[in-house]
Order: sequence, then C-alpha cells, then structure tokens
Amino acid sequence: MSTEWYYAVEGTSVGPVSAQEFDRLVVVGSIRSDTLVWQEGMEDWLPYGRADLSQAAQATKPRVAMGDMHDPARGDASSFLGALKGGFARYVDFRTRSNRPQFWWWVLWSLIISIGAGVVDALISVGDVELVGVVTSLAMFLPSIAIAVRRLHDTGRSGWWYLLIFLPVVGWIALIVFFCLRSQPQENPWGPRPQR
Repeated sequence: MSTEWYYAVEGTSVGPVSAQEFDRLVVVGSIRSDTLVWQEGMEDWLPYGRADLSQAAQATKPRVAMGDMHDPARGDASSFLGALKGGFARYVDFRTRSNRPQFWWWVLWSLIISIGAGVVDALISVGDVELVGVVTSLAMFLPSIAIAVRRLHDTGRSGWWYLLIFLPVVGWIALIVFFCLRSQPQENPWGPRPQR
C-alpha cells in the first residue's frame, strides 16, 4: 500500500502528501475526523476517523492534551466564508484565541444575518413577534460571545473583560478598541498566536 495520502477540502482533492506531512496536518487540525481521505488500496474516500489506517499511521495519531494547546481554527478561518463556518464549529470554545480577521468577518456575518432575518420577518409579519429574528439571535448568541472572548485572549486579556459590554458607551468603546488591537506575537496562557 502506498504511503501517500489524498484528502478533501470543501470538495477539492489535495495531494498526494507524504505520510509525515499527513501526520503533521492531523496534528495542526487541518485534517479532522470528518475530513475525507484516500490512499491507494482503499476502495473509496472515507472520513479520517473511519478510514482503515495502517498501524504506523494510527500510532502517530496525536493525542493533544488541553495543556498542549494548538491552533484549533480551520485553515480558512480568516476568510469570509471560513469565519462563519469556524464561528459555529467553535461555538463553545472559550479557551483559545481568534485573530482580528476571524473576529471581524464573524461580526460582518452577524450583521448580514440579522438584516436578512429582519427582512424575512417584515415579509411574513406574524403579528408583533419577529420569530425569525428571535431564532437567529439565539443561534448567534453563544458563538458571538465565544469569538469575542477568544479575541480578548488573543490580545492578552482575560475573557472577563467582555463584561464591559454592560457599561453603556464607555464599556463598548473600550471593547471595540480591544477588538482592534494586534494579536500578541508570542504564546500566551490561551495558546499560540493564530497563524491563519
């Protein structure tokens, strides 16, 4: 059996990559348990978590402890579409970091979704209840808090600074300034600097 691997990213085949490179991609999180992979000798593409891997590949599969943090963001997390996918994929991740593009693309998505929900509510107008707006607000609530906390972590601040949101005007201005700051270049208590 060949030691070269192919994997799929958003429907596009990538490869061949060597077994060492494949293992590195697993470690950094580019290849996840649901990523489709294929190797010569396999009948069809399978999710990495279900693929019949060789003993060597299974032995090198990393077991990353929470103390040994790596960047869990998607490879495309700093892009427009990747920020939306990453925001929902990491909706309860309050322990790591998110860089400025990840945060601001998410803010833009939140704005677009809110406007869209308002338009749909205006079109269907079910009394005074804005059902679509309420549902989308609930769906976006936790991911929005999580990415704001991760952004604060990226600037070297505790997520508790997010409570400034309850101070009208002054707190909001302070948070906007924090969200605009550069990432800390070095590793901090919340992990390494996001590279994407």
